[in-house]
Amino acid sequence: MKVYLDCCCYCRPFDDLSQAQVYAEYVSILKVIDLRWQGKISIIGSVALKNEIGKISDLSRKCDVYDSFTGNVNEIVALNDSIKLRAYQIQKESNIQPYDSLHIACAEEAGAYVMLTTDYKLIKMASRLDLKVKVMNPKDFVNQYLNGGDYSGTGTSELQ
Repeated sequence: MKVYLDCCCYCRPFDDLSQAQVYAEYVSILKVIDLRWQGKISIIGSVALKNEIGKISDLSRKCDVYDSFTGNVNEIVALNDSIKLRAYQIQKESNIQPYDSLHIACAEEAGAYVMLTTDYKLIKMASRLDLKVKVMNPKDFVNQYLNGGDYSGTGTSELQ
C-alpha cells in the first residue's frame, strides 16, 4: 500500500509533544514509518513536498524535517502538467490551499491509497471532494486500518 505524508506529518515529531493530540499523532506517524521499514507500506513524497519543506524558516527545523523526509520516502513524484492541472481543479472546487492541492494531486498520480495530514481543516474540505485518494489524520489511519480495519477490499487487513 502506498501512503503519502504531507509536510505537517514530517513536522509533527518536532512540534511541542506535551499536548495529547499532538503526541498521539506523533506516535501514529512513527508507526507508519515503522511499517515502511518493515516493507508493509511504501511512503510516497513529491517535489512539491520537498519545496514546501524548503520554505521552513527555522534552519534547524528545516534540516530535521528534510532529513526525516529523505530518510523515509520510497518514491518521489515529479511535478508534471497533469498534476498541476489536477491541483488547479482541486483548488477551483474547494478552498484547499495550493500546496495541499499539489499534495493531493501527487498522491493521486502515484496511486497512493491515503494521504496523511494533521490538518483537520484540509481533511474536512477533502472529504467533500471526489478524490482518488483518502485524506486522513495519521492517528485515524492507524486506528482504522492498522488495528484491524479493512483497507484492501478483501475483508482483512494485510498489515496485521
